[in-house]
This record gives sequence, structure tokens and C-alpha cells, in this order.
Amino acid sequence: MFSLTPAISSAGPTDFIDSMDATNYVSATLSKPMGIVFEENDSEFGGIFVLEISEGSAAETDGTVHLGDQLISVGGKKVTGLPFEEALGTIIDSKDDTIKLSLFRGPSKFLYGAAGPSQEWLDGFIKGEKK
Repeated sequence: MFSLTPAISSAGPTDFIDSMDATNYVSATLSKPMGIVFEENDSEFGGIFVLEISEGSAAETDGTVHLGDQLISVGGKKVTGLPFEEALGTIIDSKDDTIKLSLFRGPSKFLYGAAGPSQEWLDGFIKGEKK
């Protein structure tokens, strides 16, 4: 006998990136100017991501930051979900010659959407409590 009911699969999306897995995050300490062009995510989520890395820049030489990475923190200050000007301002306003960036290596929908990390988890990660 044949069933006309489609099979139900428990598998998640094939492109899923777990935002509560610390291995999906990177950190880079870069000298200014870093050579990174940031862009704002869709207004649905806020926050900013890496749009471009300038050739020969500190970011390109370091090699840690990739296109599409979501900016999480700047010098230990959480910037997830902040408006473009405010998030970028944390980098611009830094008086240090080098600055530590933490980034999520995945699309905004997995950082800010329903599958995103709790704020408690993210705060703990930024403080170095999650590995």
C-alpha cells in the first residue's frame, strides 16, 4: 500500500549554523585602520556585518575576519543588534591603536532570529565564560 502523506523529517535546515556553539565565533585583534567595511543588516535584525575587506589591510593580513561575519563585540563591549552608527561608533571612538573584534561566522537569521543565542549566553561568551 502506498501513502500519499509526505514523509516527515526531523532534520533541520541544511544551512543551519548554531549561534550557541562557541566554535562558530572568531576574535581578531587588529590595528587601526583595520580595512573593514561594515554594512547594516536588514532592519528586522539590526547589527552590522563585514561587507568588504580592503586589499593589503590589517584585516586581510590577519586573515581571521571573513566576508559576512556578524560583529558581536568591540573591545569587550556587546554591539549585537545596535543601529549601524552606534555599533560602528564603538570602533571609531576607541582610543586604542589596536582593537579586539568578536564576530559570529554565520548569517544574521541565526544570530538574531528565533534560533539565536539567549542574551545571557551571548553576554557570557563575550566575557569569556563560554568556550
